[in-house]
Parts: sequence; structure tokens; C-alpha cells
Amino acid sequence: MAMPNSHKSRKLFLHEKTRLRAGTTERFTAEFSGHYQPAMERIGASLYGLWESSPINGRWPEITTIWAIDSYQHLAQIGAARHRDPESRRAYDQWMGLLGELGATGEGRLTFGNPNIKSVEEHRAAGLKTTVVIEEIMTTKPNGQTKYVEELEYLYVPWSEDTGKTWVGSFTTVFRYDEVIHYWALDGGWDAFGKHWPSWGDPPDPRIRAWTSVAPALRDGWEDSFLQSLPPNPLG
Repeated sequence: MAMPNSHKSRKLFLHEKTRLRAGTTERFTAEFSGHYQPAMERIGASLYGLWESSPINGRWPEITTIWAIDSYQHLAQIGAARHRDPESRRAYDQWMGLLGELGATGEGRLTFGNPNIKSVEEHRAAGLKTTVVIEEIMTTKPNGQTKYVEELEYLYVPWSEDTGKTWVGSFTTVFRYDEVIHYWALDGGWDAFGKHWPSWGDPPDPRIRAWTSVAPALRDGWEDSFLQSLPPNPLG
């Protein structure tokens, strides 16, 4: 089956979740900068985001890492380097050995970014900081990922960005047909809570009322978390 043209132009990202033993985040970050990031950049991946979960709301300790990659061909090169190329394999084995010392487990996802997702450079030019983000992992109706993102961009994003949350991007899992992950940067970091929450208004803004009437028909559930930037997050 041929890939739809709408997919051929979509940007690809590797989305990683790494669960750590409590008290090991600082060492993870240091070794990430010294070993894992250089190894990934040598094979062309670029860091898009790096955050740790906040105990305020979310599973912890957990690290979220997003890498921008070029294409499926690039993914194949990354897979070969990590698993077949002797020199690269040594670098990744060293990183995996460290993760073992930290008691880490994880999960990787290949994802599409939303069609108009901005690059790190574009976000930086706009002055965006992802010091604190809200992560939403949505379970959509089967095969409903694209429709969900379209409606989100039309109905929810304008209201959200008027209430202190900038849309960083939405990531649609490639090999799962019912999952979308959204990131919203809090304008001003943690201070945004005091300025903007509660944000629905009384009475609620018509835009959020429209979204809450549409969204339940598009999804089966979701979970949200607060994430805090870690060095070397490029927008931290």
C-alpha cells in the first residue's frame, strides 16, 4: 500500500520515555550530554526536547526525550548504527550500561509531528521557552489521530494560546492507530499558573465550550503531566 502524500511530507520524530530510579536525574543529565546526545547527533538526529516529570502531576522520576529525524531512510540508518555498526554500537552499549546502573527502563515511539510543526530554530526565533510544559497523551478513537489534531488546531489551540499555553506540537504515533501526544509550553514557566489559572472563565469562553462538545466524540481518554526542562533542552 502506498503511503499517503500527506504523510510523505510530515516530519518524523523519535519520542522516548525513560523511567529512572529516584535520585539519579542529575547523573542521567550529565551522561546524556557527554555520551548519548553526541552519539545521536553523529548519526544526524537533533534534540527537540528534554524534560523530567514533576511530582506535582505525573509519573516520576521519568525523562521525556524527543529527537527530530529526517526520513524513514534516516531511521533505518539510525537503527543500523545502533544495532549493527561496531563503532556506533560501542557508544550505545556504553549508554545502555549507564542506564542499567540507574535502574532505567523505557519506551520508544516513532511519531509524525503535526503538519505545521515548527522546528527548534523557528520556536527559538519566536522566543518560545519550554521550561515547563504540559504533556497530554491522548487515546483517540481508532484511526482518529489526524481528525483529532485537525480539530484541536482549529478549536482548542487559539483559546489555549490566549490563556498562557503555547502549542509546541502534537505527535502522532506511527505504529499505533489511536494515540496523539501534545505539548504546551507555559508562558513564563510555573508563574503562568498564578496568572492564568483557572482559565475557563465564568461563563466559559465559547471556544472552549465548542472544544469540549467536540473532543469527547474523538477520544477515549487521556492523561496529562507537568514536565520541567532539563539541560541540554534546546528551548529550556
